[in-house]
Amino acid sequence: MPGLTGVVAAEAGGLLERMEAVLFPVAGQGAERGLAPGFAFTVRGTGGFRERAGVWLAFEGHLLGRPFGDASVPEALLGAFLERGERFLEGVDGSFQVLVRTPDTTYLFMDPTASRRWFFRHGPWGLAFSPEVAPLRTLAPCTVDGANLAQFLVGGRFFAGHTLLEEVHQLLPGEHLVHRDGRIERRRAEPDTVSEESGPLDVEAALTRWSEALERAVLQRWTQARAPALLLTGGWDSRFLFHTVARHVEDTTRLCTVTWGQDLRRLGSDARVAQDIARRFGTRHLALKRCVAQVPETFAAMFQAQSGMTELAFGHADELTLCQQLAERHGVGSLFRGDECFGPTGWNATTEGEVLARLSLPFTADVAGREAWLMGGGADAWAAREAQVRRRVAAAPGGVEALRDTLYFRERVPAFLHHLNYFKAHRLEVFNPLMDREVLALSRALPAAWRTDKRLFKDCYRRQFAEHLDIPFAERSNGVDWARMLKRSPRVAAFLRAGLEALPAPLVPEVFVGVLDGLLRGTVATPAPGVYRVAPEQLVMRAFVLGQWLRDRPISDVVKRAKRSRARAAPASEVSAKHA
Repeated sequence: MPGLTGVVAAEAGGLLERMEAVLFPVAGQGAERGLAPGFAFTVRGTGGFRERAGVWLAFEGHLLGRPFGDASVPEALLGAFLERGERFLEGVDGSFQVLVRTPDTTYLFMDPTASRRWFFRHGPWGLAFSPEVAPLRTLAPCTVDGANLAQFLVGGRFFAGHTLLEEVHQLLPGEHLVHRDGRIERRRAEPDTVSEESGPLDVEAALTRWSEALERAVLQRWTQARAPALLLTGGWDSRFLFHTVARHVEDTTRLCTVTWGQDLRRLGSDARVAQDIARRFGTRHLALKRCVAQVPETFAAMFQAQSGMTELAFGHADELTLCQQLAERHGVGSLFRGDECFGPTGWNATTEGEVLARLSLPFTADVAGREAWLMGGGADAWAAREAQVRRRVAAAPGGVEALRDTLYFRERVPAFLHHLNYFKAHRLEVFNPLMDREVLALSRALPAAWRTDKRLFKDCYRRQFAEHLDIPFAERSNGVDWARMLKRSPRVAAFLRAGLEALPAPLVPEVFVGVLDGLLRGTVATPAPGVYRVAPEQLVMRAFVLGQWLRDRPISDVVKRAKRSRARAAPASEVSAKHA
């Protein structure tokens, strides 16, 4: 995908070639390469690099307030770094990655919301970075992280900033990494916690500030975008984006709107509402039907494109084809999405446990059935996961609302929502105006009551677009009902079963095959009330994706301990048959 791939090490040029060989292939994507003693990098996408006074700067992406593809950006940023040093990006917004290499230090700078994915690893040999995981796995052996293995089964994603591999990490929103003298340090310049205030709000003044900031965020990005389309659903976020753009263009019939999903005629669904809005404004509306029957053919490519970072590598595998269709058949170059920073929709937190469960971060003791998923019970992995959860709770503000909204942005946004964008970036530039730096700051400063259920944001919509409230909001999505679909698609079910039967350690294949069989028969048992339950269709997809990770044979202490535990518990004949 677009981004910066590179390495700081001896024989860097040769190592970079090895890394580039396993990047997701994108036809026609050009690259610029920088090479100097001890380090090498490649820029793919929109950007370039400059060198002056022994300092190198490479940039990929776009800055707010500058034209998309502005060739002067690398030179301007290099000048700013030479003048201001490490703080040269303060106040800068956009979607970007920046590499700076001085004679003794390497810096990696991520944009305020981590809208462009960037992984890194380091060791005695040096530092390496890439927008995908696979290139980093080529450099040295990797170890499975038991805490993140367990978390993926529970939540369909890893902890923010982590992968399944202990050695490979992801830069988080607004972070920058400093590599000097063989050591690394992760730094963050701006706070990412929300207000704990619960006092009164000057609603009229707040609405004015929000309306102005939201409009500015949308229109600034719209003027940058190449051949843009708006991903339109029946929800608040995408409707706000669409109406803001529609109000400021001369001819709405020249706008392109896109909806995709299953059963596009479903009454009250996102697709039906989007169609009604598109019809009112006369847009060129593209309604694309998802074809989940393609999953056996598209999973491997989607896993590589998404780096297997969420369960969506399986559940949304067919969407990679849709992005290709938008680019090649329909001439779409950029896609506007409504992902935002306002927290969970339609829900008030009452306890700490409810907050964590809502964000797919439940306490380990609440997870039903977990003891059967890993060989030997996986006690060490589950204990490590619990420590990670409690560490995140301890680092967040007190109070359930502040905990909810802080963890939403710290965990759910970079570890799950952004991965809905990353795989699209192989074909389309993705814009998320509601993740604007100014909008983020305003959202965090609101009293909890006005953050909950997007209260102030919804009031902004009602205030600005009241004339369109006669079109109702969607009551249901057009997402895939996987439990139903697997029963109706023997071919996809067989593909899933084959992967589950071949699951490597420490996953227990027969357990997940049994879950799939129960799902297909409609006889899945329901655990006791109050227990956090992973839906069976989600559990089997998560195990399948983890299997793809593990088949690449990372070194795993988790696996070794699990095998020893299983061997001790098995009869002698079984031990000799399975572990000879």
